[in-house]
Amino acid sequence: MSLLTVSGLTRSFDGNRVVDDVSFTVAPGQIVALIGPNGAGKSTCFNMLNGQLRPDSGTIRLDGQRIDGLTPRRIWQRGVGRGFQIAAVFASRSVRDNVRAALLARHGQIWRLFRPAETTLTTQTDALLTRIGLSDLADRTCGTLAYGDVKRLELALAMANEPRLLLLDEPTAGMTEADRRPIADLIRALARQTGCAVLLTEHDTDTVFRIADHVLVMDKGRLIAAGPPDRVRNDPAVRAAYLGSE
Repeated sequence: MSLLTVSGLTRSFDGNRVVDDVSFTVAPGQIVALIGPNGAGKSTCFNMLNGQLRPDSGTIRLDGQRIDGLTPRRIWQRGVGRGFQIAAVFASRSVRDNVRAALLARHGQIWRLFRPAETTLTTQTDALLTRIGLSDLADRTCGTLAYGDVKRLELALAMANEPRLLLLDEPTAGMTEADRRPIADLIRALARQTGCAVLLTEHDTDTVFRIADHVLVMDKGRLIAAGPPDRVRNDPAVRAAYLGSE
């Protein structure tokens, strides 16, 4: 059964069709990678799924209910989390404060943000820090964290809403190989443990073929291939458009 169903998604800018009749599905617990060369339309597609852009045509359904045209907050409330290519955290606050703030937002208590509330949602905060592997850094100020730990924190913030679908825009961007592997393994573990579906864009193909269950390839706004990683890796059209001789 599909959690996310995208049908005939289309979006143009100044007469240029950036996303052209794109359709795919994502099942609960499945990790799907959306890849392709720069300018392929991946980010525009993500922004429509997240509500930042309205599609010109096509539908987006989450668990059978249409979400195309809803605001990002309404989509977030329906159970869609998102991580961005550039991590955004409160740099002057601790890791624990950042996670607590995300949980407060989920529970509709954002008005308590950074007020004296050290005991608010402590159990949930510590549980999420443990799940993401940040317990040892809980009291560190975010501005002092290594980049890989900031990306891990961003993943914790996205998971605070217990999303059914997690959209990740280049979750390992800017990382060394040593940092990419733990993040990739964490994403895979979260999908398996929670049943959360994951749709990600990623330029590091080693990461894609390491964790994805299904791979979608876009080029010039259209899907040119879709299937299991090994089949997509060896697709002649994908090699010509994106992977080259890799």
